[in-house]
Amino acid sequence: MSNHSGSYMLNQVIEILDRHEMFSGIETTTAQTAIKEIIEMATNKYDCNRGEILEGYAQQFNLCYSCLADDANLDDGLCATCLRGWDETD
Repeated sequence: MSNHSGSYMLNQVIEILDRHEMFSGIETTTAQTAIKEIIEMATNKYDCNRGEILEGYAQQFNLCYSCLADDANLDDGLCATCLRGWDETD
């Protein structure tokens, strides 16, 4: 059972930071590192959902919501490897 309210709260925190342009002016890799740290803490310690945290922001940070790979060519938030994995489960 995922901590959905925690996931959505973190998504809103990212939205607030983005709205206040906290990510502009810093390197993409620095932003990715910070976002990855938040996601790892949230998923490992608080059972939050990566997809919900990154909803609407996976493309902006070039982060696959499934594996957190740095990928500029995401398809609906998933890298090619994870997308193939999802297709295989259908």
